[in-house]
Amino acid sequence: LWFDAYRLRGQMNSVALSDAVDLRETPVFGDAGQRRIAGLRDVVCDMEGYWDSATDLALFDKIGVADVPITIAPEGAAEGARAFLFRCMAGEYTPGAGIGEPFAFSLNAQGSSGERLVRGTIMHNAVRTASGNGTGRQLGTVASGQKLYAALHVLAVSGTNPSMVVKIQSDDASGFASAADQITFAAATAIGSKWGTVAGPVTDDWWRVNFAISGTTPSFEFVVVLGIV
Repeated sequence: LWFDAYRLRGQMNSVALSDAVDLRETPVFGDAGQRRIAGLRDVVCDMEGYWDSATDLALFDKIGVADVPITIAPEGAAEGARAFLFRCMAGEYTPGAGIGEPFAFSLNAQGSSGERLVRGTIMHNAVRTASGNGTGRQLGTVASGQKLYAALHVLAVSGTNPSMVVKIQSDDASGFASAADQITFAAATAIGSKWGTVAGPVTDDWWRVNFAISGTTPSFEFVVVLGIV
């Protein structure tokens, strides 16, 4: 579970993700049963865990902040694994415990960007000290009416004047001989998170993460997740 620039893993013990559609009733004269149409989608994430100072730092200052990227990876953090991503607003953070119980917390986060929940793939999860490319994966094309969504979580940064520009590139073949830049995130110089989209149609079906790193002894730990909806 990545929330903004923080990995919430060892202290968590419960995550529930809900992707729902508002069903609106539309009966007309003569109907013998109810009619319904699909309204807006809504995504809600409820999580629980045991309090520590790092978790508190990650969550306390984000209450009421709109469009914070969050990624839930039920299969683990390995590259190529399935993940779900969306932009949220954390509306309720509740730390507490009874006598003799471990100090715990709960958090409720809900979609805030007007976008739906995205089912995606972990494209990068590693520490990098030099420029390069991640593994290319054949995620498919982006049809007209669809979008490619990308979440970038920068978890750790060190060095003197470190800077990293992350791009999402596409190509029509696995060798990326004619790689096209589809999303370019603003330069990262500290921990944080970023979100990017590109609208279809994109006829390329291969995708990868490109990163340009500069500075003196720079080091970046970061996660990139992509999804097409």
